[in-house]
Amino acid sequence: MTQFDRLIGEWHVEGEIPIEPPMKVSGESKLERLGAFIVFSSSAEPADVPDSLSVIGGAPDDGPQPMHYFDSRGVKRLFMTAVDGSTWKIWRAPGEDWNGPDGPGFNQRFIGEISADGGTIEARWERGMGEAGDTWELDFPITYRRKDA
Repeated sequence: MTQFDRLIGEWHVEGEIPIEPPMKVSGESKLERLGAFIVFSSSAEPADVPDSLSVIGGAPDDGPQPMHYFDSRGVKRLFMTAVDGSTWKIWRAPGEDWNGPDGPGFNQRFIGEISADGGTIEARWERGMGEAGDTWELDFPITYRRKDA
């Protein structure tokens, strides 16, 4: 899973959720190796933003990896994730029922652009709306800044 090496470390996170009034988000994220897996944890303020923990890994090393997500609201989701060049992507795993009783009612994906020096990731979460969940719109932007750089 060397594709994720550039993400390993501690990050300061800032974003803004576009609601009225806009909600500024500030927090910390950490990606660390645990044997053959990567643990991705995040906590943020305000308190409305859930703390989360994800376990990444379990697929052949050179391909997209499953990402099992859990948060402080009791939400659990299965995503896939990969780093291709300078782009980090996270998307709902095939077969995940995003529109069912345990889903958020919209499809989801994350796209992050890693800076050349690896110190910043400019990213966004998007929602896929419509019956097929393939009409994409911005959910919220988020920036990761490496703490140990």
